[in-house]
Amino acid sequence: MDIVGNVLAERREERVSWGPAALLALLLHAGVLTAFVVSALSHPLRFAAPRAVAVRLLPAGSLRAPEPVRAEPAPPPAAEKPKILKPPEEEEPPPSKKAVLIPSKKEEKKPTPPPATRPGRAPTARVSLPSAGDESSGGVSAAAPGAGGSAGIGSLRLDQADFKYPVYIERLVSIISMNWFKPAQLVTTNPVIHFEIERDGTIADPRIVTSSGLPFVDRAALRAVIASSPLPPLPAEYGGPHLGIQVVFE
Repeated sequence: MDIVGNVLAERREERVSWGPAALLALLLHAGVLTAFVVSALSHPLRFAAPRAVAVRLLPAGSLRAPEPVRAEPAPPPAAEKPKILKPPEEEEPPPSKKAVLIPSKKEEKKPTPPPATRPGRAPTARVSLPSAGDESSGGVSAAAPGAGGSAGIGSLRLDQADFKYPVYIERLVSIISMNWFKPAQLVTTNPVIHFEIERDGTIADPRIVTSSGLPFVDRAALRAVIASSPLPPLPAEYGGPHLGIQVVFE
């Protein structure tokens, strides 16, 4: 026999057992099915809701290509304004010899009016303080116009002769004069008011020393002193606890 026949004869004699092969195939199929089920359970499929899309159907003849945009022509440049040339100045002809000169009229200068004067502020009251060697009782003269007219403070008398601060006295006279409204009735006797100024400028213990004889005039003078409180604080250099002043109202 040849070689091919021998091989075929040997295969026929071999006995093949199909049981183990079938079991192996079944196990392989079961493993694949188990893997598929596990994969499906661990990663479930999610179905997306369908979306509605609006569709508009147009007839075929209505579709046209967009018209090209036409560029607008640029506006023509503005015409230049004609320039007006100034004619050359003509030279005046020389006067003839027969011309007669006419004398020119001289302009009369009008007198310049004086500048108008405006009413200014009333001058600040000038106060003269007594010197250190003056033995008088601290009298101070003051001429300060009041708010009610030409009447004002006639004079001041200081209880402390060592008070040498004229600027403070001028300020005091100005404030009290603004609050003094003398009645229109004539008074023979000027009222005299005495009061004290504390360190902070507060007026304390105002009283009538000399009466004018008319109660309403005395009350007006007393009211002028009370309305002036508080005055500016006493100067820091002044060592006294207060300052006593006696005012004569005119």
